[in-house]
Amino acid sequence: MERIEIGLIGFGTVGKSFYELLRKRRDRLKEQFGVELVVSMIGVRDPKKHGERIDSSVFVAGYDEIIANRDISIVVELVGGIEIPLEIIKGALSRGKHVITANKALLAEHGKELFMLARESGVELKFEASVGGGIPVIKVIRESLKGNEIFSISGILNGTTNYILTRMTESGLSFEDALKEAQEKGFAESDPTLDIEGIDAAQKISLLSSLAFDGWVDYRDILCEGIKRITKKDIDFAALAGFVFKLVATGKMIGDKPLVAVFPALLPKGHPLATVRNEYNAVLIESDFLGKSMYLGKGAGGDATASSVASDLGDLIERIRMKAKPDPVKPRPSRPFSLFSKEDMSFKYYFHFVTENRPGIWATVTGLLASNAINIESVHQKWENPAEPSDLYVMVDETAESKVVKAFEEIINAGGIYDTSTYFRILEE
Repeated sequence: MERIEIGLIGFGTVGKSFYELLRKRRDRLKEQFGVELVVSMIGVRDPKKHGERIDSSVFVAGYDEIIANRDISIVVELVGGIEIPLEIIKGALSRGKHVITANKALLAEHGKELFMLARESGVELKFEASVGGGIPVIKVIRESLKGNEIFSISGILNGTTNYILTRMTESGLSFEDALKEAQEKGFAESDPTLDIEGIDAAQKISLLSSLAFDGWVDYRDILCEGIKRITKKDIDFAALAGFVFKLVATGKMIGDKPLVAVFPALLPKGHPLATVRNEYNAVLIESDFLGKSMYLGKGAGGDATASSVASDLGDLIERIRMKAKPDPVKPRPSRPFSLFSKEDMSFKYYFHFVTENRPGIWATVTGLLASNAINIESVHQKWENPAEPSDLYVMVDETAESKVVKAFEEIINAGGIYDTSTYFRILEE
């Protein structure tokens, strides 16, 4: 029976889960693919720290020995970070080895270069686990919807922020308390910046949009807003008005330009994404023939991510056995997109103005909204102590982002309006 050797680099949570999956499914995989899959080397920083329940002889220091080994045809990179994984993947691809990675940050930064290198080297770079953990959304876009034109992708792509917002909504926790709980449960890092500022979700939606629309979307060029400014008062008002807050990543074509963005949004309680709770991720795709389809699952964790890595491995084994030509990854790196202007985006909006508790405030706010041609849908004012600032909640009809930004700046610069005021977008589709 043919033997295919795999080099695994990184033996953390995901690496261990992937190794255990191969161990448990060894006989089934052998029967399914007709080959023997062997993890012949595992690259780690210090081999002496490993080998308790695994043959210690498979552990090697670093990754050079794995990349140089001619018998290893597939390298699985599960290290994390950017600089070292970049060296690993470039080295493996240039030596004609297929690569599987779960590293969305690396692909968001260097995907164009790496996809081109894989194409030139005649090998494949697989990355199902880089977006959505165990959700096979990349395979859906590249394979299942191959006959469709994809119009839009929207989703909850970060489990940390979804857990925080779920706890704020369902248990009345403050942002700070919900974040602390997420960290205690292992859903949030000690430094949660990439998650709560929306950067993680931006990297993921940029990759998905690049694949769906066949052109490169750089996450650094898109609108990216996090969840830190959402307060308990915002959560409560949203619930009263029939909405829930979610950090939404969205990409859709408007003419020949993609609108790609990440921001906290109010979703109607009947929206498909509104019921996605805790650390779960979900992706909603709209295409011409299939229409709307939704994919839900755990967005992180060792087992969920290992499942996607194993899916990539299965695809590679089948192509190797059939001696099929590599399937080059779209987007074409030579085709960077010109993005749809952030200023021209158009949504309904929710404003939360923190104001002095005195006559004339309503007139100031509504007057400045009117002078910017923004039509008001509803106004609600609430105060508990006349001596304290009051909260003025305003919902408006669909308006261009540029008008909203201008009106908001004028309002908070008017007398009696505090700069702790804020606004959020409403997604009703």
